Amino acid sequence: MSARVSVRIATEADAALLAEVERRSPLVFGERQLVIDRGTDYFAAARLMEDVTVLLAEVDGEPAAVYCAARHGAAIGGRPITATYIHHARVRPEFQRMGVGRACGDAMTETLKARPSDTTYFYIGPENATSQAFAKAATNRWSFGPVRLRFDCAALAGAPAGRPSTPADAHTVAAILNATHAGEEMFLPYTAESLRARLERAPAQYGWDRLWIDDGAVLGLWPEGESLSTRARVGAGPWHELRDGAVLDYGYIAGAEPRFLALLRAWCGWSAKRGMTELGLFASESRPAHALLAPLAAGASAMDFWTPGIAEPAGAKGRGLYTDAVYF
Repeated sequence: MSARVSVRIATEADAALLAEVERRSPLVFGERQLVIDRGTDYFAAARLMEDVTVLLAEVDGEPAAVYCAARHGAAIGGRPITATYIHHARVRPEFQRMGVGRACGDAMTETLKARPSDTTYFYIGPENATSQAFAKAATNRWSFGPVRLRFDCAALAGAPAGRPSTPADAHTVAAILNATHAGEEMFLPYTAESLRARLERAPAQYGWDRLWIDDGAVLGLWPEGESLSTRARVGAGPWHELRDGAVLDYGYIAGAEPRFLALLRAWCGWSAKRGMTELGLFASESRPAHALLAPLAAGASAMDFWTPGIAEPAGAKGRGLYTDAVYF
């Protein structure tokens, strides 16, 4: 008798089930395994997103898979678009190769039919063989992808710097961010209004107080490690728990580089005192920020990138790729 697969939209009441599915579905990168544990608040990251849908799949009534999509504004080739980010897709190992992932994808397509976008997009690690195989048929894999720099909180911990921003800083912050990321693919310039919406969507996690400013430099941090943790191991070795922070917004004008680096060090110090190990920040290799920050990084991770609905524009690699850590 064939298994019965059902897929439905998940709610806050499903948080414990969703977190358990993800805990039981490690990401595999060659010999390295990662398990994401979202603790008691599965939707912590989702609340930072503009428009997110979370699906829960069950096989004969047993929770088997999670599949998420988030719609938001972006820009490719200088044209504003609506993009749908496919993320947090997990199928428990015992339910793989049963068509569960495909059922989730079909259900999401049907769910979002009334809210279409110009393209879906997704990131996959080069060594994630399962997800790479799933994406094999997808078109428009870009010739380059995002780079996540990792900063050791303890090693870079510095003195307090700058001050928390306020709504009165909205125009100034938006201008700094727009100048820093101008021309990057996937970056939609901020207005004061769109910045306020971002910072007031889930202020307990990421609000004005978490976006620090200092005379031409800004850096905003979501203390991700307070909401979720990552357990990693190599082969059959022991598991090691990591709690990281995610830089969500950053920028600086010419001449403010020292103040920007002081903000980074201040956030490292703040995070280290709260038990976080690293801060992650996306900086495209072709951009000035990458050259400024890479010498301080403890390491870097590259991902592959697809936009099935839109081909990579000519010259995109030179302009760089903006990666919003909210959607990662």
